[in-house]
Amino acid sequence: MISNVSTLKRLWSVVIMSATNYSRLVIYNRRATYNIVVSTLLSMLIALSNLAHANLHYSEGLSDISAVTSDMSTNENKGKPKSYLSREAIHYQPLGDKAERVEIVLKTADQMVAIERQGNNIILKLPKTQVEPGLIYQQNSSERLLRSIYSKNKGKYGGLTIELGQDFEYQSYQVGNKITINLQPAKSLTPLNAPINPYSGAPISIDFQNVEVRSVLHLLAQFMDTNIVASEAVTGTLMLNLINVPVDQALDIILTSKHLGKQVNGNVILVSPLAELAKQQATLVQAQQQKVALMPLRNEYIRLNYAKASEVYALIEKTSGNAVINNKRMNSRGSEDSQQPELIANKLTTNLLSNRGAMAVDIRTNTLIIKDTATNIDNIRALIAKIDIPVQQVMIEVRIVSATDSFSKELGVKWGMLSNGVANNDTLLVGGSDQTLADLKKFSLRNTTFKGRPVSNPDYGVSRPDNLNVDLGIANPAGSIAFGILSMSDLMIDLELSAMQAEGRGEVISTPKILTLDKQTARVSSGTKIPYQSESEGGGTTTQFEEALLSLEVTPNITPEGRISLQLNIENGRPNPVGNGVILIDTDRLSTQVNVADGETMVLGGIYRNQVFNNVEKVPFFGDLPYLGRLFKKDMRRNDKQELLIFVTPTLIVDKALTY
Repeated sequence: MISNVSTLKRLWSVVIMSATNYSRLVIYNRRATYNIVVSTLLSMLIALSNLAHANLHYSEGLSDISAVTSDMSTNENKGKPKSYLSREAIHYQPLGDKAERVEIVLKTADQMVAIERQGNNIILKLPKTQVEPGLIYQQNSSERLLRSIYSKNKGKYGGLTIELGQDFEYQSYQVGNKITINLQPAKSLTPLNAPINPYSGAPISIDFQNVEVRSVLHLLAQFMDTNIVASEAVTGTLMLNLINVPVDQALDIILTSKHLGKQVNGNVILVSPLAELAKQQATLVQAQQQKVALMPLRNEYIRLNYAKASEVYALIEKTSGNAVINNKRMNSRGSEDSQQPELIANKLTTNLLSNRGAMAVDIRTNTLIIKDTATNIDNIRALIAKIDIPVQQVMIEVRIVSATDSFSKELGVKWGMLSNGVANNDTLLVGGSDQTLADLKKFSLRNTTFKGRPVSNPDYGVSRPDNLNVDLGIANPAGSIAFGILSMSDLMIDLELSAMQAEGRGEVISTPKILTLDKQTARVSSGTKIPYQSESEGGGTTTQFEEALLSLEVTPNITPEGRISLQLNIENGRPNPVGNGVILIDTDRLSTQVNVADGETMVLGGIYRNQVFNNVEKVPFFGDLPYLGRLFKKDMRRNDKQELLIFVTPTLIVDKALTY
């Protein structure tokens, strides 16, 4: 009977250990789970076969099993008091990008915690632990995910509930005696500017209690289907509880907790202490430097075809930081505005010249002279092969169209009346001015002769405009008609009507063209210089000139898609004489940046002007009289329209020598 009881105890121990191992190691990997289940079933079958061989009675064995389990439970709980978790051990911390974190510090590292999600709550069950009861944390901010943390104990279990206000995602892991729960809102769509998650491994959940680090690394290697090689210095055990964590992040968490580092070489991950890795890297760098120091030097002459040797020289010098040969003719630097070498220089991470290397440039032949090891010279040649290529050219055609439409209409009148008396009476003199009256007064003396002519054929001695009472005629009339009325010998009336109507249309097209390289600014202009006088400091006058130009300044940038981005500055200046030797400059200016397809014509902009003038000149009071007022006023109407449009058409110049 004693042997039967011993067999039952061994059987029950195997079952308990198998179940414990299965509950402590829950990995969402079909192969690992299958192996655990098979091994557990085999252990149970072996134990059952031993039981059948001992010919134990079922009821007797069952009672003995109950006794065994009772003894084991009593021995396990005997002498182990319940632990207490205060509210000071629970911490809440808001993080950036709407993330939040809850940390719980346990009494011991071997304490087990069950974590599960129920709706918008996270439930933590702590066996053999009493949590300080009541509300631990609460907030009402709508911008935060967490609402409250409260505790509720039930029997031998302590419970914590983390209440959240909306749908969420979480990660939890336990390192030592610290449980970390990371919270963030559930993501429906990933924004374009969202940070990229550096971890892309399959999710894994692990619960380890005092397991060797090397065993955990072996398990992760099988899950990741990769090779992990741990150095002899990787030792120790850890307690780890991870839920739904990417496997590569789980590896980093383990390495960080044990102060380990990794070095990836293909499909092999080398794991060593950080100090050992740093020492290996230093040794590798030192060996590489010694190798370079012992390599022979050679001279190389590289003649460039398209790039300037001075610009390539400045690029290599910038990335190397070495001293160069002091030769004025050879060491002339290129322009700092070269964008293509600057871009490539920013991407270089290693020196192109070694510490023993030297370089010079011959501007006359556009040749680089290099003295360095074969490896560095090959690197320089590889760089030159990338940048010494013909640059794409762009033909830019700008069309400036200026259209004008003008209309003007004028109607004027001139009339005058002369009289040296009424009914042979000298009491009334009529004329257009005081000079007219003076002349008429002389004529009224009734001399036999007046200005050498007989009185019977009088000459009043009055000429225009002195004889006009109303002078509202047109300066340059298109047509006019005059009337004269002579009554008796002492009254004369003359009337002149003038009219003018003009229409004009014009169109001026300017088409400047310019050819330039990609990312190079080009300018073309055409116009005239207008002189003007200005006073000098000594009191004299000096002649200066002002330009009235049609100019085009453009900087093209060819995009990888084959489109052309243009930075344009267009100016159209025209002389405008205003009289008295004064000349104004009318200027239309446009500055913009556009993106145009190859060969496409785009309207950059335009200006539309519409000027309407209505001018009336009249004699007060008389000009306002109905009908009769027409004889006392002058009308002028004018309508000027002007429209300016600017078009641009960029065209890529196909060059067979271009290779990208």
